[in-house]
Amino acid sequence: MISKLNVVVVEGAPKARLAMVHALNKQVGINVNGIASDVMQARMQVKIRKPDVLVLGVNQNSDAITTFLMQMTEEKSLAMVIVTSDALPKSSAYLNAISSCIATMMVKPSLETTTQQTTFFNKLTRRIQRVSQQFIQKYGPAVKTRIAIEQPAKMPLSSSEKNIATTVRHHPTQDKLIALGASTGGTEALRHVIAKFPADTGAVVLVQHIPTSFSASFIDRLDQSSPMHVVSAEEGMEICKGFIYVGAGDEHFTIERNGQGYICHVGGKDPINSHCPSVDMLFNSVAKHAGSKAIGALMTGMGEDGASGLKKMLQSSARTVAQDKASSVVWGMPGAAVKIGAAEEEVALNALGDHLISLCK
Repeated sequence: MISKLNVVVVEGAPKARLAMVHALNKQVGINVNGIASDVMQARMQVKIRKPDVLVLGVNQNSDAITTFLMQMTEEKSLAMVIVTSDALPKSSAYLNAISSCIATMMVKPSLETTTQQTTFFNKLTRRIQRVSQQFIQKYGPAVKTRIAIEQPAKMPLSSSEKNIATTVRHHPTQDKLIALGASTGGTEALRHVIAKFPADTGAVVLVQHIPTSFSASFIDRLDQSSPMHVVSAEEGMEICKGFIYVGAGDEHFTIERNGQGYICHVGGKDPINSHCPSVDMLFNSVAKHAGSKAIGALMTGMGEDGASGLKKMLQSSARTVAQDKASSVVWGMPGAAVKIGAAEEEVALNALGDHLISLCK
């Protein structure tokens, strides 16, 4: 049985990150099961995804990266390949990581031709495999996450099982796409709803109005509550079956059609309806790119953000739902949707999760 190594890619530049992910996923024996744009997100991805190897793109020395490397070296939690575009850094943090068999380093040259790109990613794959072997020989397996190539999931995974075989479902979703929006009272309401979503649900995208400083812990709590994987939406990230993508920072989150599936777009800080990210921005993009393949639900929240976007989803033949007044902490957003005829029906919170799944079928 051939197995793949699960890899988390950390790269600050969106285009470079997307290119890295696409190239590595084409390599035999490699599966990218997590993406991050900085080391803070990398910590969360390592916790959630439990990869075998971390590929860390380094464009410049920074205190955050140095601290991260020191912590990873001390914890000995997994192997790393550090990729730099310039000369190899010579700080003690890098040298200690290498001498401890935690990390290896390589310079990424200018990839101007297809041949250069192929050569580099073949070399990177060999480095990933080698540092993983070195790490295992010295410290044992980072985590038991080996998966069989082309081995399908035989049954939905429970919340406690989902980190053991994450990538069996890691392919672009062509199923129904669920879009959720919430604000005041939404953090707990969303936990209640997504707990009802089976691990093999197509994919979910959502925006929750929440201060940026709380977004990481919010996503972590959601992940603990759901059989699906909950991750922060990142620029260029492919939307895959069994995953929930959250826009909860200080940039707008939208989606775009990509072949048979979708990708995430994150960017823009100008408030819409006094909010960034805005539910309307997400719902408008879902209406445009998913149409009748989508299901939208506007949940508890103050104001009107998401109401007009939900109506656009309805006009594009999506199914639409609003949380009912009795179960909402604040019936502003869902109430506004009902007022303009954007919601086909109103559903109580305790029935909303099951109802959305029934609409998927």
